Amino acid sequence: MGLTDFFKKKSDEELFQEAVTEKSYLKIVSYGRKLLEKGNASPHIINPLVEALIKVGNKEEAIKILDDYAEEKLKNGYYAAAIAFLQKALKHDPHNIHTVELLSAAYVKKSLYFEAFKVLIDLFKKLAKEGKDVSKIRSVIEHFIEKNSHPVFYEMYADALAESNNESEAYKNYIMAGSMYASLSKFEEALSTYLKAREIKSSEIVDQKITEIVARLQDSTTRRKILKGLILDNKDNLDLLQTLIKEFIKNKLIDDVDQVILTLKDTKLKWTTAILRDIETGEIESAFENIEQLSKLDRGTAEKLKGRLFAKYPEAIEFEQEPESAYGEIPSSDEILSSIFSAVEESPVGTETSGEESALLKVKATSRRVDNREIAKASTQLDGPIYTISMAEAMLGLGNYEKAVEMAKKALEFPEVRFRAISLISSALVSQGKYKEALNHLLDALKEHPFSQEERKNIKEAIGKIYEEIGDKAKASFWYREAEKES
Repeated sequence: MGLTDFFKKKSDEELFQEAVTEKSYLKIVSYGRKLLEKGNASPHIINPLVEALIKVGNKEEAIKILDDYAEEKLKNGYYAAAIAFLQKALKHDPHNIHTVELLSAAYVKKSLYFEAFKVLIDLFKKLAKEGKDVSKIRSVIEHFIEKNSHPVFYEMYADALAESNNESEAYKNYIMAGSMYASLSKFEEALSTYLKAREIKSSEIVDQKITEIVARLQDSTTRRKILKGLILDNKDNLDLLQTLIKEFIKNKLIDDVDQVILTLKDTKLKWTTAILRDIETGEIESAFENIEQLSKLDRGTAEKLKGRLFAKYPEAIEFEQEPESAYGEIPSSDEILSSIFSAVEESPVGTETSGEESALLKVKATSRRVDNREIAKASTQLDGPIYTISMAEAMLGLGNYEKAVEMAKKALEFPEVRFRAISLISSALVSQGKYKEALNHLLDALKEHPFSQEERKNIKEAIGKIYEEIGDKAKASFWYREAEKES
């Protein structure tokens, strides 16, 4: 080494490396900061500097250096490098929202959508569990799932909200998830999320959504279990019972209906569902005879069912001319039931055995993983129309009818969800007792939009049902006949 070299001043980088070798953390911090100010940011500078800052108790500055470096890498397209540095930052500060937000964005750049969402939801769970403010991370999560729509995100978010006792928001997101799953023909997943919503709040809206899904399941055991649970839980709701049975019959699952009716222990409920079955299958004589028998157990329910039968089939009136004596005395439970079904053990007339309760499935928080390619594909499918109609359905499920109608009207412009939007608007109006508005809405829809034969039938039946509900049997019969012409 020459004399000139001996007296030559060492550069900041040389001094930095000497400090690293000596593990002199204060010097590492001092020289490292100078190098960063000169724009000399590279892994071999940043890594020792960050470690030294942590050692001297300046974690906040260390995390900022890692975040800034990763953000620069993100801007320049070096996503893998950005992810590595952000993951390192999270090890030192797992609760740093800015770091998590950057890491999520980096994963999205790599098309790792599930990982991008999971890092957000994991932070939400940590903060919620520790009783810390979750408003900011919630805002980030909601922006993410609105931009990268997939039902699994809504479901996982709902699970996390439910765990943190925010049940109203969890309920809303379960409804969103269920609607989106159904739109993707993922009926088992849709059922699962609707059942989770139902555990938070049992309502006719949720049971209606389950009704639309259950008949599309492949597993007959699950179908029948859900069918029976819905029947038991809605035994006094003739509208929902009829819709439920109609869905199964429409999907050629009459055996499911018959098998479930056989297992019912409440005689009155068994008669009621059997009559609704006859009405939906067009077995008029059987329905009328069964109504006459039911009247000896519960005249009020029998009269309501008779009204439904006459509204749909006015010709059934001829069977009422038979003398009542033709039906004899009140038969025993076994005699009544064996006239329609094979003999089964029955409980006393009109009572429910203590062992027969709702049999709806219980479901746990979501742990399934979704392939990122599927998420990317689904996000494209679910963008716009499906998101809008799903939000409308969520608002309807929450009982926010005005918002539901507002969102559904926006969905009317999309042909692929127009029928759903029209049906939803009608349901919201009826729920508010606005029958005239609901009728005008459905009648206008028939004139203004092209529908499939099945959709026209459903709209006409909905019109008939509204007229039946307001007591105009003549118009109800007319529209039920019009609906049958679409078959």
